[in-house]
Amino acid sequence: MKKKKNSNKSGSMLEKYKAKKTKGNIANTGLKTLVDLVVGATLGAGIGATTGRAALPVGILLMAGSHYFDEDTGVLRIAGGATIAYGIGKAIEHQNIAAAQAVNGFTLAGEQTKAKTRLTQFKDEVFTAFYLNKIFKKKEDAPISDDQAVGSIDLSPLEIYETNNRREAIQYEMNQEDDFEELSGGYDYENPEEYSFAMIEEDPDLSHI
Repeated sequence: MKKKKNSNKSGSMLEKYKAKKTKGNIANTGLKTLVDLVVGATLGAGIGATTGRAALPVGILLMAGSHYFDEDTGVLRIAGGATIAYGIGKAIEHQNIAAAQAVNGFTLAGEQTKAKTRLTQFKDEVFTAFYLNKIFKKKEDAPISDDQAVGSIDLSPLEIYETNNRREAIQYEMNQEDDFEELSGGYDYENPEEYSFAMIEEDPDLSHI
């Protein structure tokens, strides 16, 4: 009895939805357009993302089922059309995903991984299509700090060049010190009086001045 009551309730809601007239009625037009958008187009595209390369036959079944069961709301047909359209638009991409995550033979785990990849991408596509990505921004979309950017140019890849330049400068200084020690001939800076220089005369001749 309880199941029958719930079934009658859902059937009553469907009948009320069907009975809403849209001609000249902005509220009913907006309601049915919203249902077509969310339940029909968006859900249909989600089915296409879930089924992957099987989106085309699944979409055809949805459309055929709508006609067979005389579903006069049109939502099921919209969902089927969206499933087919998404499957056609993503046919090559879904094929690449399947090839990249190929496993030896058909396994349930492999198919779940592919479906998860497609649904994750579909979620990002929905957020972008409805401009929700402007509201719910990802962490990686956060602005770059001043230390890593000039304007909108990311300078983080240039850090490796700075590190190499610093290393080369240190090596250059070390080579200069080695060259100086060779030229000085082991000059003892602590006992300079032990060394004499032939170029300096003790009693210079100043008669020609």
